[in-house]
Amino acid sequence: MAATTVLATCALLLPLLASISLAGAAPLDPQQLVALRALGLRAHHRADPCDDDANGGAVTASCDAGVPFRRVTSLVLANCSGTTSVSAGALEALAPSLRALAFSDCPASPPRLLLRRIAPPPLRRNLTELTVADTPLATGSPSELAVVVSHMDHLTRLTLSNANLSGFLPHHWHCPNLTHLDLSGNRITGAIPETLTLLSAITNLNLSSNDLNGDIPTSIGDLISLTTIDLSNNSISGGIPDTVPTLPELEVLNLGSNRLNGSIPSFLAEMRGLKELNLENNDFDGMVPFTAKFVARLRVFRVAGNPKLCYNRSGLSAEVAVGVAPCDKYGFPVTAPPATARSERSADYDDGAKDGDADDGADTRGGPSAVVLGVAIGLSCLAFAVILLVCLCKVCR
Repeated sequence: MAATTVLATCALLLPLLASISLAGAAPLDPQQLVALRALGLRAHHRADPCDDDANGGAVTASCDAGVPFRRVTSLVLANCSGTTSVSAGALEALAPSLRALAFSDCPASPPRLLLRRIAPPPLRRNLTELTVADTPLATGSPSELAVVVSHMDHLTRLTLSNANLSGFLPHHWHCPNLTHLDLSGNRITGAIPETLTLLSAITNLNLSSNDLNGDIPTSIGDLISLTTIDLSNNSISGGIPDTVPTLPELEVLNLGSNRLNGSIPSFLAEMRGLKELNLENNDFDGMVPFTAKFVARLRVFRVAGNPKLCYNRSGLSAEVAVGVAPCDKYGFPVTAPPATARSERSADYDDGAKDGDADDGADTRGGPSAVVLGVAIGLSCLAFAVILLVCLCKVCR
């Protein structure tokens, strides 16, 4: 019975294979063609299933130029319908040649299962690129991320964004060749482990929009190939490690919307390759340690949302330090006065304004005007003189 089924399948595929061969390319591996059909690829029967222009559905594939059969090297499932499904058998047929696998906006595939249930071991060992974006992948295990990355020795790019992942970052990574890591938009908790910095080949690190806490590990300076660090929208605390300047290739540093505190280190201005710097919505204090020349060469510069931070008006302008108050002469932020009332200034706290800035007709502390005060003193003197004359008259009598 099984043999009859195989023969029938081959008989159906022969016309398609012949038509592809006549087009000047080797035919696609018959087993992989069946797998693509099972995954929902809907190319015309005379079209090449590995031609992106031949099919505009949810499943697209790319193939090599092998002989006597070509094989699938890349598979993308995007904008899947509710009926799209992924079988382990189909992936297993593609596993020997597949190097890149991507699920994008496919809530039905994989159907909320761990990758280990839809990806057979040969596929996990051979993959160099894995993308799961806007697709639920999690089941709630605190170690599910560690399971996903285990035994993927050849992986160079890993994107698991908005995939409903929870748990912690793995303490042991089995991807020595990883250059791109994007785990953004999940529910990953805990601190960033020091062992993450053992990924010595990594160039792009994106852990944004999670629930990470703790300090940024000082060993991050060991990742000398990093060009992008995005740790924004977490609960990371502490300061910026002094090992960051040892990253010679760093172009993007995004630490916005965390709980970082202390002063902004001046060594960031010495990083000549830096092009984007986002430190907004943290708890930094003191003076912004940058010059207008440094800020001018940045594509992105954001420091707003740090209430205890201020800028030196002799070095930066309000147009550059958007959302940051100027410093007074003591290095503290100057709070802008309310629009409907004159603000009070403490006698022992001067905001550094020049003497001529205040209204000449009033005391800047909200007291009476100089004219009123002079009239009051004059009337007091007159009254004192009258009383004195009355007393003298009584004595003379």
